[in-house]
Amino acid sequence: MSYQVRVLRRARNDLDQILAHIAERSPRGAARLLARFEAGIRRLEKNPLLSPLAPEAEDLGEEVRHILFRTRAGRTYRALFLIVGDEVRVLRVRGAGQPPVAPEDLNN
Repeated sequence: MSYQVRVLRRARNDLDQILAHIAERSPRGAARLLARFEAGIRRLEKNPLLSPLAPEAEDLGEEVRHILFRTRAGRTYRALFLIVGDEVRVLRVRGAGQPPVAPEDLNN
């Protein structure tokens, strides 16, 4: 089965902020991180169920899962998503040191 991945606006905003911050120091680093994010999205198109539940899934009351992607320096970022039928909805993107996603972080 193939899944359609949709990156929600707030997740795209999260990613844009992270990339802008990294680009201030290393435009090439930001480009590499974006490429890693996009590779993760392609993996989700094939089988998002291979990704584990996010640590905050229980608190959110939903099967929120996450994929990890890293900078060359080893900083880890996460894209949190839900599977709804044959659609994967990327809800938020979190960087190292950011607090876990809370229910209010998922509201429009």
